[in-house]
Amino acid sequence: MRNLLVFLRTHYFILLFLLLEAFSLSLLFNFNEFQNSAVYDISSTFTGAVNRTFRNISEYFSLRNTNQALVEEMAKLHSRLPDAYYKSDAYSFYRKDTVYQLQYRYISAKVISNTTNKRNNFLMISKGSLQGVKNHMGVIIGNRIVGQVVSVSPHFSWILSMLNKDSKISGKFKKNNQLVNVEWPGGNYRYGSVKEVPKHVNIKEGDTIVTSGNSDIFPEGILIGTISSFTVATDENFNYGTILFSTDFNSLGYVEIVVDLMRKEKEELKATFKSE
Repeated sequence: MRNLLVFLRTHYFILLFLLLEAFSLSLLFNFNEFQNSAVYDISSTFTGAVNRTFRNISEYFSLRNTNQALVEEMAKLHSRLPDAYYKSDAYSFYRKDTVYQLQYRYISAKVISNTTNKRNNFLMISKGSLQGVKNHMGVIIGNRIVGQVVSVSPHFSWILSMLNKDSKISGKFKKNNQLVNVEWPGGNYRYGSVKEVPKHVNIKEGDTIVTSGNSDIFPEGILIGTISSFTVATDENFNYGTILFSTDFNSLGYVEIVVDLMRKEKEELKATFKSE
């Protein structure tokens, strides 16, 4: 208390000056319309800039939750689309009937790690066996191909990327259903190879290649990419081409795991056939 009194006694001239100055400015701005308007505009601009900055910062830090919510909603939507159902009778369509059964559901997951600059590239995602992920399940983003599950722990999964020498995808031309194989030769992560194109197929730049549905990993019709160039091989049995992948593997944030609900039935049928 004594120090405060000493401070006030020492600096009372300055404090009195500041008090009178503040009082004078208050009278000036309160009783003069022009000055009052100018101060209001300046304070409003400053306050708006501060609020906008804090709002932008808040929105930036909420993007992760927003993206995750969007992917989860996308997975739910995929599970409701007609392509997710198995139609056992081509002339019947009853969603609630046994004729029309759900065949695929989708699990959203965050990409934890990812590479594109190696010869054999992999991803790690944030869902594992506790969430229903199993080996040999397909992984997509939207309606575009990513890879397949090759190893699973309780909370994480290891994904074999399309950008891997061991990745071979059964595809087909969307325009005529002609089957082809798609691989990645290495190098540029945006381009792959389309092999075993039948000689009679008229290849054009821009032709769309999708999954054939002939494997138990990917549903039919998932986008692989478009033909960017092709070669007519006169001395070989098949032609081949280069494909521009629909997926930008260098910017993956979230993915979806494809769960084939009829996979067990198909595997049991295959096992029965092999045992005979």
